[in-house]
Amino acid sequence: MAGQANSFDTDNNLEIQRLNLALESAGIGTWELDFLSNNIRICQRTKNLFQLAGSDIIDLQLLLDQIYTEDVVAFHNEISNAMQQPAPHSFSVKLRTTGSQGRRWVLCKAQSHATANGVTRLLGSFIDITNNVEDSTAKTEAQKAYEESEAKLRTVIESAPAAIGLFVGRDLIVEMPNQAFIDIVGKGPDIVGRPLRDVMPELENQAFLKILDDVYTTGVTFQSFGTQVNIVQQGVMTYNKYDITYSPVYDRDGNVYAVLDIAIDVTNRVNLEERIKESQMQLLELFEQSPVGIAIIGKENLTFTMANPFYGRLVGRKPEDIIGKPLMEAIPEIEGQGFDALLKGVIDTGVPYISKEQPVDLAIDGVIQTIYVDLAYQPQRDQAGNINGVFVVATDMTKQVLSRKQIEETETFLRGAIELAELGTYSIDLATGIFDYSDRLKYWFGVEKEDTITFEKVYAAISKEDLPAVVEAVNRAFAPGSDGHFDMEYTMDAEQTGFARILHAQGKVLYDENGKPVSMIGTAQDVTIQREIKNTLEAQVQQRTQQLEVMNEELASLNEEYRATNDELADSNLLLQQSNVNLQQFAYVASHDLQEPLRKIQSFSDLLAKRYSENLGDGLTYLQRMQSSAKRMSDLIEDLLSFSRITAHNEVIEKVFLNKVINDVLNDLELVITETSAQIFVQDLPVIEGDRMQLNQLFLNLISNALKFRKPDVPPVIQITGKILNNAQLPASAKVLRTSNLYYQIEVSDNGIGFEQQYADRIFQLFQRLHGRSQYSGTGIGLAICERVAANHGGSITVTSEEGAGATFTIFLPA
Repeated sequence: MAGQANSFDTDNNLEIQRLNLALESAGIGTWELDFLSNNIRICQRTKNLFQLAGSDIIDLQLLLDQIYTEDVVAFHNEISNAMQQPAPHSFSVKLRTTGSQGRRWVLCKAQSHATANGVTRLLGSFIDITNNVEDSTAKTEAQKAYEESEAKLRTVIESAPAAIGLFVGRDLIVEMPNQAFIDIVGKGPDIVGRPLRDVMPELENQAFLKILDDVYTTGVTFQSFGTQVNIVQQGVMTYNKYDITYSPVYDRDGNVYAVLDIAIDVTNRVNLEERIKESQMQLLELFEQSPVGIAIIGKENLTFTMANPFYGRLVGRKPEDIIGKPLMEAIPEIEGQGFDALLKGVIDTGVPYISKEQPVDLAIDGVIQTIYVDLAYQPQRDQAGNINGVFVVATDMTKQVLSRKQIEETETFLRGAIELAELGTYSIDLATGIFDYSDRLKYWFGVEKEDTITFEKVYAAISKEDLPAVVEAVNRAFAPGSDGHFDMEYTMDAEQTGFARILHAQGKVLYDENGKPVSMIGTAQDVTIQREIKNTLEAQVQQRTQQLEVMNEELASLNEEYRATNDELADSNLLLQQSNVNLQQFAYVASHDLQEPLRKIQSFSDLLAKRYSENLGDGLTYLQRMQSSAKRMSDLIEDLLSFSRITAHNEVIEKVFLNKVINDVLNDLELVITETSAQIFVQDLPVIEGDRMQLNQLFLNLISNALKFRKPDVPPVIQITGKILNNAQLPASAKVLRTSNLYYQIEVSDNGIGFEQQYADRIFQLFQRLHGRSQYSGTGIGLAICERVAANHGGSITVTSEEGAGATFTIFLPA
């Protein structure tokens, strides 16, 4: 029967329930039939008439089973006819019951109506007319019973706490208003017989007159809950709220002749609901804007049901990304941190969990970070008191915790520094004149740890010779306009302290907001040994000074000889520099001037070979050997010229991108790289300050050598890498010319023929070769140029190799 009750609108209004009870007490049984479900709702009076028990909502057949068969047909026909007729449709029929307590005659009246949602229902009443229906006066008695019932109905209406009134005709003439209705209108009892529009003119600007006219016209009941009605009472406009029902009332012909108005004052309830709603909105705003993280986690699978924005920021997620998800799915990184067990413990025991500065490891912006929160888990209960989840409040304490830890670390560091420096610390409360001394300082001043230390005790421990200066320095630090600093060195009184210790004390005065000195803090250091050492050193300095004066007199005579020698060395150095310049100019001019006759030798030999090759016979071989020698001489002169330029050290310093230098070199060597099928791999190299032309020459020589000294029938593989070293990582073999904290290391490795490591230093010397000219071409100057370029940049170049296993050239340049 619980499912059947859902087909009727539930009326929870207490006042309507009281009205129904009053109708039952008047002997009028009521019923309502839902055509869709074929369920009928009956009142207690109807149950009594038909001897039914149980639910108020029953199947229609249960009621029909309590009626005589021949009467059932007539009753059922009237119901079927009402279903087929447009609402409203009325009928009246007499029925006989078949109950065990004897047959009863019942007058049934009914009228169909359409609800607001378009569902047609049948409303009716049952009146017991047994006593009058058996004799000839049955009609009169029934009328009398009806009149008595109507009188009782009037009594019920008058006594009902709801405002009830009948508006007759299209002019809505007020009839049968009860006292509650009169009180609401506030116009007195003389409103009967007057149009509602005249009684309440303030309704003209409201919708109610139009609604009443629509109910009268259409016969459709109107209901409204918590509706505000503006009513003038005793000249004052009131704004109360009512639950209103406008029901059509039909005459015997089935025509609407009046509208029944039932109004219940719900102002207090609605205002309370509005205040509750407003409080809820304020609570929701506080929840959304709260500077602490708030969330609700349900019992089932520990699923998030609510989370405010701050909680989302705290865990590194948006609230909408975690609501509806289980805890471990929403925040997977907290698995293994024990929070799920804590939540289950709160749910199982009902005991809240509170933790201060709880560490939590969370993935924030993709990085695991440790935050600290003040955490509170409170059990959440339903109306029955059962725990259905956990209310979570998390306050971010990360900044405070980290700041405190930093302060603690700083304090630990300072305490360690004080201990290492063997310092004593003190503070003075100027209001009480009491000192707070560290244990070391108490020991120096010869006071017990539990003693209260005052100015008198402190001054008593200072030697009488130094005491006046100390007192003056202290007073000067406290004096107005002072910088508040105290810095004094004094000797302790050996009789008071047991040792004539020398202390160096420093202090700083602290002031309140008004600039008044309130305390002094400071340190003291035992400098006895230092002063003894100082005195000893001063005596030694004086002795050495006397000795130096004697030596200076002896050296004075030698200065003239050294000055003459220095002048000779300066002249020699100038001549050497001029010689170097001349040699460089000679190398440049010689190599440049030698190129011209070589070019003529090469040109004429080419001309002889072209014109007279057929007539030369064996002489052609000599001519070719002459051309080869001229070519080697030309290459040698070119390399000498390059070496001369680099040796001149006229570099142009600029920002050099080494990767671009390598690319330029590879472009120049493109043909030989293609011919040898070489593979060259270059990492990201640094950008350095240097001479781009010289660095180009350096890498051109290294890569050319790697391509030249390749293994037969094996494609060359060259790898160029770079990294940064600190000074400690620099190998001993790297004899750099400029000291730096950091160095760039660039390696050029190949898979060529290599050489024995014993020749590693020799190959950087000028004109040095490890192979004959018939095997590999070259002048023996290229690697000497590489070494000079590295030296010009303050660095060095080394090589490691093994015969048949390639070679690795390593360049070290200061960063």
